[in-house]
Amino acid sequence: MQSNKSRGSIRGRMVAVYLIVTTVALLAIAYVTSGLVESFLVNQRTETQSEETVRLAFELAPEMGTENTENVYQLISERAQTMNGRILVLDTDAVVLVDSASYQNGFHLPYREVRDVLIGAKQSSYGFHRITRDDAETGAEASYWAVYYTAPIVHDGLYVGAVLFSSMLQDVEDSVRDIMMQISMTFLLVMIVMAVLSFGMSGIVAKPIVELTNAIRRMSKKGGVRVEIKGTDETAELGRAINRMSEQIEAHDRVRDEFVSNASHELKTPLATMKVLSETILYEEHPDPAMMKEFFQDVNHEVDRLSRVITDLLRLVKIDETESGELAAVPVRLDAVTERVVKRLMPLADKKGIKLHASTREVTVMGEDLRLEQVAINLIENAIKYTDEGSVSVYVAVENKEALLRVKDTGIGIPEEAQAHLFERFYRVDKARSRGTGGTGLGLSIVEKIVAVHGGYMEVESEAGKGSTFTAHFPLGSTQMGGGEEA
Repeated sequence: MQSNKSRGSIRGRMVAVYLIVTTVALLAIAYVTSGLVESFLVNQRTETQSEETVRLAFELAPEMGTENTENVYQLISERAQTMNGRILVLDTDAVVLVDSASYQNGFHLPYREVRDVLIGAKQSSYGFHRITRDDAETGAEASYWAVYYTAPIVHDGLYVGAVLFSSMLQDVEDSVRDIMMQISMTFLLVMIVMAVLSFGMSGIVAKPIVELTNAIRRMSKKGGVRVEIKGTDETAELGRAINRMSEQIEAHDRVRDEFVSNASHELKTPLATMKVLSETILYEEHPDPAMMKEFFQDVNHEVDRLSRVITDLLRLVKIDETESGELAAVPVRLDAVTERVVKRLMPLADKKGIKLHASTREVTVMGEDLRLEQVAINLIENAIKYTDEGSVSVYVAVENKEALLRVKDTGIGIPEEAQAHLFERFYRVDKARSRGTGGTGLGLSIVEKIVAVHGGYMEVESEAGKGSTFTAHFPLGSTQMGGGEEA
């Protein structure tokens, strides 16, 4: 039902848009066409009747010279019928001498077109006038457009008067109205055809959109949804984007499920150990104090382990939040941060009999001091933990316009097949040794996240039994951009 509504809404809007565009276009065409047709017919009519009026003036000139009004009246009466209008003969003062309708004899006609030929000496002139007359069918008064044509009557080189020919334009208006009626009927037919075609075409256009909408709706309920992609248009690109989003959601769900499973396991293991130890003490009737001390030491160790897991999880959450927000970056001396960490971890190295050495150059990066410190702590502390004898060397330098924090150890090394998984959450190369050293499997994941947030990346070089080298690459800070390389 919802799908049908969506389809109807999309198709309805598209059909409405098509019809609006078509209607506006057709109205514009009709308006322009009617104007052109009317202008053409009127121009054609005025040119023809102006010429007829001029010829009539030539015919009247000899009659005006004899001052025989009877002959003049007979001539204009005949011409009025053949020219389908009304003819008036005026003297030089614009007074009607003869009227073919015998209605305005003796009237003064102060029209512009009369002045044009009698005073302005034009060969011809015409003007449009709105006149009122009785309608032949209804008998009621109606208003019509008429054209008054004038031409001078010249006899023996002298102006003896003018002729005025009055013709109705109603037939032109009727012709334009008939043409517009035919155009309107044609346009109505075109709009009906457009409505049918647009409805069908909108279905074709709306179908993939509806399918994509349904796919997104299914995606919200379950994963693994894919849409079929056809063509290379915008809809196909939208389908590809939806497929990519579906893949990302699936990957995110897998990572989330794996993370929850691993986190649950890491939290459950120390809790189970503490429960077994506490139950052993609880049900022992006469516990040995030495044994109780040992048990409590084990419980304390598990509590510390549990605390480290929770702390690392909270750090990961904060880093993930930073990825979606902005890093409060300021200039930080990477060498000073590293030296501070080396000094703090020196007792741990001395306790294991490992030589911890630092070689640093002044390097500035843009970032957060505490997070960069966390990177140095995790890398150096890991190197110490997994080195039984030998040394751990720490370098801070500039190479290839990048800031480097490199930690090199002579420890147990990492097998090649395990190196691709080092930065995965809860991944351990040697699970038994990691738990024995208090590792949570989150340290390197935290390091990789922090370095990425600072715009850098991690690099690992290692060989089993021959030690490892972890290098964090950072963009240089603004104070060192464009500076020379340091060895």
